[in-house]
Amino acid sequence: MKAEIIAVGSELLTPDRVDTNSLFLTAQLNRLGIEVRRKTVVGDELDALRDAFGDAMERVELVISSGGLGPTEDDRTREAVADLLGRKLQRDPAVMRQIEARFRQLERPMSEVNARQALVPEGAAVLENARGTAPGL
Repeated sequence: MKAEIIAVGSELLTPDRVDTNSLFLTAQLNRLGIEVRRKTVVGDELDALRDAFGDAMERVELVISSGGLGPTEDDRTREAVADLLGRKLQRDPAVMRQIEARFRQLERPMSEVNARQALVPEGAAVLENARGTAPGL
């Protein structure tokens, strides 16, 4: 199987940040026998994100994204992917429960802006990461 990694975030296009997530993901994918064919770093612009995901989907069977899924307005990965797929965003109750549980564990109040992280494209399968603490698409 062939894969591409898309690292999202305008901060990654500056000399101040290094994309270490893609290195980690590449190592993990290679361990599974998955060949990473390309890595792309893209800023937080909706059109650029949509183009990056669309292009990658034409080339490989597996596209993995890192970044752009936070609670703030500049985190636009979910919107770009939903638009590309012609799907609406909907709140995933299981993801919302994970987010709420994380804030309880940290003994911190959760602001409403964090609920954006529970929005996923219709029909998306949401998986837990290896530690089971954060949602991912």
